[in-house]
Amino acid sequence: MKKLLAFLLAIVLTLAIGGCIPTGNADVSDEPSPESIDWEFYTQRAETFITAIASDDIETAFNLLEAIMKQHFPSSSLKTDLWDLIIGQVGDFIAIYDISTEYSAGYYMCRVTTYHENIGVIFRLVFTEDGLITGLFIDDYPILSDAPPLSEKPTDFSLQNNELKEITQREGFTDYPVVIGEESDYPLHGILSIPDGYDEMLPAVVLVHGSGAHDMDSTIYENKPFKDIADYLAANGIAVIRYNKRNYAYEDQMAEVISGEYTVYHETVEDAILASNLLKAHPLIDENRVYIIGLSMGAYLAPRIHSDGGDFAGLILLAGSPYSIHDAMRNQQILLFETIMEDGEEKDAILAQLTKEAYDAAVAELYELPDEIAKQTSIDGGAWTVYFFKEWDAIPTSEYVENITVPFLIMQGSEDFQVLADINYVAWQELLAGRDNVTFKLYEGLNHLFMQSQGKNITEIEEEYSVPANVNTQVLEDITQWIYSN
Repeated sequence: MKKLLAFLLAIVLTLAIGGCIPTGNADVSDEPSPESIDWEFYTQRAETFITAIASDDIETAFNLLEAIMKQHFPSSSLKTDLWDLIIGQVGDFIAIYDISTEYSAGYYMCRVTTYHENIGVIFRLVFTEDGLITGLFIDDYPILSDAPPLSEKPTDFSLQNNELKEITQREGFTDYPVVIGEESDYPLHGILSIPDGYDEMLPAVVLVHGSGAHDMDSTIYENKPFKDIADYLAANGIAVIRYNKRNYAYEDQMAEVISGEYTVYHETVEDAILASNLLKAHPLIDENRVYIIGLSMGAYLAPRIHSDGGDFAGLILLAGSPYSIHDAMRNQQILLFETIMEDGEEKDAILAQLTKEAYDAAVAELYELPDEIAKQTSIDGGAWTVYFFKEWDAIPTSEYVENITVPFLIMQGSEDFQVLADINYVAWQELLAGRDNVTFKLYEGLNHLFMQSQGKNITEIEEEYSVPANVNTQVLEDITQWIYSN
């Protein structure tokens, strides 16, 4: 099986629709027994890598990379494009806090939690059998000051950082604590914001997250785009429901219980439908005026959520795309390598592997795997499998859209470097051309979160989103007016 490019993309995955499909030809029929794995060997190499890069011994860190990783990440970029960027956000490195291990489909993974001045970082290092790093990801930014070691991290259901002890009165509306899927295996806490003082039945909105594990506010550093949207709409007569994403509230349980069966239905679709049902059953909500607002991955999936049972009055898609998810991954990879590499033969060779014909052929080869094998074949050495993307791509977005007759509002920021306006926004215009119930809005100067761009690029994603900001008021006004006009 052909190898697809492996590179640092976990931050992109956390904030947006996804990135790459780095994987190899793992022989799942000849896996080692757990007791035969020399984890001390891998943990020592993980510790050596982190310690070396933290002490500016870049040569030692670089020599621990597999050949393909060395090609894509010259030694200088380990310092400038990885470590310096992280240190700028989380503070100086203090110590290694914890190392946990996991084996999956031919890869040996070490999750290294590092302790810094401001907040922790969880690195996921994916090793080949001979101890070379073939994948490098950032999984999370835990608060470690009062936290137990990760091995003692509680796995029971909790409100986490969004606990609501009582009903909260706000200016012009009231926040009510709710539970999405209360009778399901994965109940999720959320907030239903109800406008005050309205005699008539209210329109309402379900907010659906981007990829990654997000709380109900879709918190990204100091920014809370879902709270911005909910507060504005509720203050203007539109009820809004938002909730913790399932893989945020049940990270450990989902990995253990669902395993290779895990799909976007489990991650996003089912809970959005349950939220829609909850709104429609509410005595103050007009069941015929319930809308969906999907951001990024949520926008990608909104047509499926509607078709699978959401049954919305209209679809509001923020930074989405009608293209296949692997097309979005390819576009992100092209942009990344165009940004980080100097012109020359090496760059040309990498971009040649990312032509649509070559990339589609590589993805098609993965998708030809039988489902049972695809469920056991890791995409990035982590939890996502070939089956996750195969199932997602089984029915193209265009096929869902063809059968949807309700109105669309398509919104896009011009400075979004994760979902590109000149590709994806244009694709929506082409797909929905000729429909009289579609509205397009392109916002100059706004990024993927529909906040003012900081002028950064895809390698500076943390710097772009770490500046406290709010969703642009014009965007919020346009959403409000569109809902009232439909």
